[in-house]
Amino acid sequence: MSAHSMRDIKNRIDGVSQTRQITGAMYLLSSSRLKKLTGNMEYTLRYMNRLRKTMADVLHVTKGAGIQNRFLDKDSKGTALFMPVMGDKGLCGSYNMDVVRLTQEKLAKYDDAMVYCFGELGKDLLTAKGVRVDRVLPGSSMHPDVTLSRELAAALIDMYVTDKVNEVYVIYTPFVKGAREPVSFRLLPLLRHDFQDLGRDKAPEEMLYEPSAEEVFEHMVPLYCSSMIYDFLVQSSASENAARMEAMKAASDAADEMIGSLTAELNAVRQLSITQEITEIAAATLQREVREKPAQTSAENT
Repeated sequence: MSAHSMRDIKNRIDGVSQTRQITGAMYLLSSSRLKKLTGNMEYTLRYMNRLRKTMADVLHVTKGAGIQNRFLDKDSKGTALFMPVMGDKGLCGSYNMDVVRLTQEKLAKYDDAMVYCFGELGKDLLTAKGVRVDRVLPGSSMHPDVTLSRELAAALIDMYVTDKVNEVYVIYTPFVKGAREPVSFRLLPLLRHDFQDLGRDKAPEEMLYEPSAEEVFEHMVPLYCSSMIYDFLVQSSASENAARMEAMKAASDAADEMIGSLTAELNAVRQLSITQEITEIAAATLQREVREKPAQTSAENT
């Protein structure tokens, strides 16, 4: 009975130890990916800040002239397009489900909307919630790609200018230490107050735009959209890996605790088995001595 129990406990320890190796390896892999992403993120943020500042300067210069641009005017035609950024895999806590919940909240405000989903798992989760997914972009969240961002931005701009959509939103998870709450960002149309958080360069009125400020702004919009999409993918990927690191660390800690508990249980069962064997040996020895004592007494009397 005790041998059977010890074998079961050893099998459980082996199983938990194998799981512990997997969670530890996944933690190290996510840590490596996160380190690489954060290095790229610093450069991306500097580039985005410079690009948005230039666009803010153009809007400031043309403010009095009343620039008319198709990307600045919100049209009632078309429909809204939402692009939630999720992963292709799970094991990252509530990261994916948080994006799903926010997406459902936003879609509830529209009678009809399109959904472009980043991530194969994200598509499955949204479909399970009854959300129609019009397009899936697998692999893009884990491995952000500049070329994909450019192609997607060009497709979105074409849909916007042809009135197929009149609003484009990206739902992603910013990479902020200590917090991982998804947000919804309006990519199109652009509004002047979107750039109010940026300080303008000195004397932007003295800058000359060739052929005109309006055409320069028109040329910068595709760069802006593709850069923002790439930035959203990088931040989301970093947040996903950070969430997976936390989940794997929690799983590894739980495995270590379980292994410690099972080891203590195994030691207790082993000690009980040893004690039982000693008791059985002592009892057998005592019985043998009891049987031998009368025989010795009879021999002495004879």
